Amino acid sequence: MERPSLESFTARHHLDSRSLCAQIVEAREGAIAVRSAQAATDNLTRIIEATLRLANRKGFAAMTLRELARESGLSLGGLYAYIGSKDELARLIQAWVSRTLRRVMASALEDIDDSRSRLATAIEAHLLTTEALREWFFFLYMEAHHLASDERRQAVAAERNSEQIFADIIRQGQADGHYGAMNADIAAGLVKAMLQDWYLKRHKHGERGLDVAAYADTVTAATEALLATRA
Repeated sequence: MERPSLESFTARHHLDSRSLCAQIVEAREGAIAVRSAQAATDNLTRIIEATLRLANRKGFAAMTLRELARESGLSLGGLYAYIGSKDELARLIQAWVSRTLRRVMASALEDIDDSRSRLATAIEAHLLTTEALREWFFFLYMEAHHLASDERRQAVAAERNSEQIFADIIRQGQADGHYGAMNADIAAGLVKAMLQDWYLKRHKHGERGLDVAAYADTVTAATEALLATRA
């Protein structure tokens, strides 16, 4: 099977801010009260992209809705047609990051049975998703401790859900005789940490000459070495 490029993967799975906002509008999430789906999608995209910029510059906790209105080019009243509060905005971003990652991983792994192929595919799919939506994932990771308690628990649960995908693949590989007897949950946590390092410290890997495909190969090789059956 031909390896996907970032561009083809992004297009196939609709991994851009406007596409995600269109899905949010279609699902009628949050406080969205605008009748025109196109106008709602345009404005919600402006709101979320402005949120990500402001959070990167000064932190989400320090951002005010008045600043967000100014950054997005909407009035404060216009802003309230889409979100009722900062907590609701954070919850919206958190929920759709989690849903999107689950959707893409499930789609990428469909019809792949071999455990080693599943592991390599899952690693690449995770990295391509976070590369396409890097600002969304960076926001969620950096701002998770500022979320309200319910949203913080949901963010932790979402991270564990993605780890579970890797743990299940590792257990399958152990049953197939490909991998040794290392604790699958611990191994999955180590894989997740390597995957998060891509969008948290991307500049470091870029300085080493790694693009997302090369980093996927590196993480896959490291994981295979970690899990190798010992003589």
